[in-house]
Amino acid sequence: MSTVPVPDHAPRIGIVGAGRTQQGLGPYLAAAFAAAGCRVTAVAGRDANGALRGAKQLTATLGHPVDAAADTAALAGAVDALVIASPVPSHAAALDAALAAGVACLCEKPLVGWREAEAGRARIRTFAARGLLLDENCQWPFVLPALFELFPQLRTEPPREVRMRLSPVGRGPSMVEDSLSHVLSVVQALVPWASAALLAEIGQSDARADAEHNVVRFELRAGNRQVRVELHVQHCPQQPRPAWIEVDGCRMERRIGAGYTISFAGGGREVKTPDPLRQLVYRFAGLLTQRSRDRTTALANLVDARLRLYADLLRHVCDG
Repeated sequence: MSTVPVPDHAPRIGIVGAGRTQQGLGPYLAAAFAAAGCRVTAVAGRDANGALRGAKQLTATLGHPVDAAADTAALAGAVDALVIASPVPSHAAALDAALAAGVACLCEKPLVGWREAEAGRARIRTFAARGLLLDENCQWPFVLPALFELFPQLRTEPPREVRMRLSPVGRGPSMVEDSLSHVLSVVQALVPWASAALLAEIGQSDARADAEHNVVRFELRAGNRQVRVELHVQHCPQQPRPAWIEVDGCRMERRIGAGYTISFAGGGREVKTPDPLRQLVYRFAGLLTQRSRDRTTALANLVDARLRLYADLLRHVCDG
């Protein structure tokens, strides 16, 4: 297994978009990286004032000084990994900043907008070719152990149908754009061949620009293998937002308890699960210090395949 040298200090993390606005995950990602043994050293914002506000907030919550970088490029040049928690239109420029600085990157989903997919995939290939770690913030595969605990019979047969319910804050096509990466990541985790699959039988229940509920249906096919997928999205501006995963008729529903404890209920039982956001961050932090070229390439291939499917499906849903 090929490797590159490991840094001799706690990995330094820079966050683009550290403020908490609407669904902004910057503060949660910062706390997760601190728990994983990394040090959030600086942030960049929409402008200088935004960066200062974010730095001040994280200084208070993390208990150590956090600097405000002049811009994303300056931030990337001063850290070991860039975390992109800003709105999607800013992702491409932040990915370029990470590449220019030669640092690892964790990016909020979707990696880029679907209209930018080809340029986004070229960036993914550049990260992989240079051995730079790149991951997308798709947390849901980390809750699948709860599904198998609730429904052990799912371990023995490949799934024929995967359904998922999410509750984004937007309406219309934005609900699908915001949620699609999640269901694709779950299917990738359940169906190893999904990354090489092609889309078929694409449809949706409500294509209106102001729709508050939609069901997007499609199939993934590779050779003589296929799996049916449904993404159910329902506009929901308030927390807690309902969510569930169903595989071959076996459904588990997410429950949020005090202190944001997470459990899943199904089949007459309920099981607790660790915070999937933290699990994803712990994996990223581990790979950041291990510097395994093979695992970095495998992860980039997953992100690339997911972006391909994401763009192909949204091209049909939004332009078809």
